[in-house]
Parts: sequence; structure tokens; C-alpha cells
Amino acid sequence: YRKGNKMAEKKETKIEVTEENEMALITGLLKAAEYKTEVSQTLNIQRNGQKLFKFDIRPLSFDEITDCRKRATTYMPNPGGASLPLIEKSVSNADYMAWQIYIATVPESDGTKFWDNPALKEGLNKAGHMVMTQAEIIKEILTAGELEAVSDKIEELSGSGTNVIDYAKN
Repeated sequence: YRKGNKMAEKKETKIEVTEENEMALITGLLKAAEYKTEVSQTLNIQRNGQKLFKFDIRPLSFDEITDCRKRATTYMPNPGGASLPLIEKSVSNADYMAWQIYIATVPESDGTKFWDNPALKEGLNKAGHMVMTQAEIIKEILTAGELEAVSDKIEELSGSGTNVIDYAKN
């Protein structure tokens, strides 16, 4: 604040909270929280013009994305001593994307995901693909480009790159 300059006036907008608009707000917030079950997209995996399989994906929450990153991270002993927590050594992008795909895959009506099918794991192992986790199964089935494309779709569904200001205007 300088002498002689007028400070900018603050413009205040008062919105009266009524029972009606408060309920509309609560209803809108509850609807927004249903994104995991309300929003999904079917993806078709095709190669050389042949459709191989399809599955549905849904958006991921921030906590789920964090979980995927943790699962894809290898840790090492803390150089400061064994009493200190482990530190991150590296994060595998392929593992991160595979865990995203696994968690974002919409379960079948019986609550299972086709990635969990024991016959799939057994078939891959018999074919020489030694897989233990769902992420390893996904990395064996999808090509690098497919892994990245599906991961990009999940991030798009999860709101990556969303401009909140645009939504606020409407």
C-alpha cells in the first residue's frame, strides 16, 4: 500500500443458503461421488484388424492412483540406518500402468475380474510366460503401446487434464 493510492475495493457476493439450494448442493456432491460406478468405457483390444477381447474400465480415485504407484515402486534400505524407513529406489512405468489397468477394470457381474481367472494364469505359465501377479499377466497380454493407450484412457476418465475453471463457469 502506497500513500496516495487507493486500495482496490473488495467486491463481495452474498449467497443466501436456503434449504432448497443446500439440498441441491448435497445431491450434486453425492452424485459426483458416484463416479466409480456411474462412469465407464468399453475398450476393444484389436490386432491386425482382429478383435481379441474387450473390457470395461472406470475412473480411479487419487488413493487408487497412489496405490498403483506404490505397487510399482521398489524400495531399498535407508542409507541413514536400518531404523529409518525404506526409501524409493525406482518406479516401473510398465508396472504402474498395469496396476492402473487392473484396478480400473470393471468387475464382472459375479464381482471377479477376468485378469484373476486361474485358467488365464495357468495358460500363460504353460506357454512359458512366468507370471505371478495381475500386473505381470496384463504386461504379458497387452503390447507396450496397448498398455500405454489403456493407461491414457484411464487417466482421461479419471479427470487428468480437467480444467476446473471451465466447469465452474457453467
